[in-house]
Amino acid sequence: LSQDNMADELQIRHRKGEPGGPGCEVGVLQGMIPSTSGKDLPIQILDGGKSSTEVELLRTIVSKMGIRWGQDEFGWWAAVPGDAFPSWVVKRQDDSGNEFLVEVNLTRNQAEEMVKEFEDRGHKQTYWCEDALIG
Repeated sequence: LSQDNMADELQIRHRKGEPGGPGCEVGVLQGMIPSTSGKDLPIQILDGGKSSTEVELLRTIVSKMGIRWGQDEFGWWAAVPGDAFPSWVVKRQDDSGNEFLVEVNLTRNQAEEMVKEFEDRGHKQTYWCEDALIG
């Protein structure tokens, strides 16, 4: 199945429901932000204008990214094309052996960089990252 057909299949077979409602016209502004490594990263700022709500802006963004979303008796769901959503997590283990999630929904590079930053600070706890992709 293609990604489009797979999303349709998932929606038809298991999770029905549409969030409904309109999107909005979006202006695109170019910008730069500093990364955790200190290098500036190019970004695009999406501006829905004063008359748009955050929900309308989110509807517009997700539809243009090919994400299908809705709600059913199990809650909200989103079908994201391919490997588009980052699935890496950073975890830590304290001195008593307890494990904790530090951060979720990262790319592999982001997760590895975060682990390196914690290790460089000399924390006693153990930090690691892993792909939490289900399936």
